[in-house]
Amino acid sequence: MDNDLKDVKSGKQYSGHSNLKNRKDLKKQDQKTVVFFVLALLLWAGLIAGGYFFSMKHLQETEQNFLNQINALQQENKRIQEDITATMQLLHDELGNFSDEIAQVRGEMIVIQEELELTGESLTGTDQTRLSLQERITELDGQLAALKEQLRKLEEAVRAL
Repeated sequence: MDNDLKDVKSGKQYSGHSNLKNRKDLKKQDQKTVVFFVLALLLWAGLIAGGYFFSMKHLQETEQNFLNQINALQQENKRIQEDITATMQLLHDELGNFSDEIAQVRGEMIVIQEELELTGESLTGTDQTRLSLQERITELDGQLAALKEQLRKLEEAVRAL
């Protein structure tokens, strides 16, 4: 019985030792699982943070590219606007010149008409008067056609801009 007691005691000790060893193994297993879970969690968090920062950097670069393109377009628009303004000023000056020339031609026609009235001749007067008037009218028509052509070219230039 003493032996049985010793055996039982030794069995209990053995089984107590076995339980202790199993507990240590389970504890180590749990620690490994926790460490693995923490590492996986850190890796996941790192990937998310890296993705976030990469996305933000990409968005900032894209935004900067858009801003650069917008600035380039604004500068181009400003340059075109200045060209149009300069062309419009030239057109305005040309129209002023044309108005002066037309006024001058009208004045000359009035003078011719007055001269004809003073001499008592009408537009259907002598052949020489009619020929000289016809030459002057032809000359004035040529000037008027040239002025109209210049005006048309200026209008086309403005439309092209």
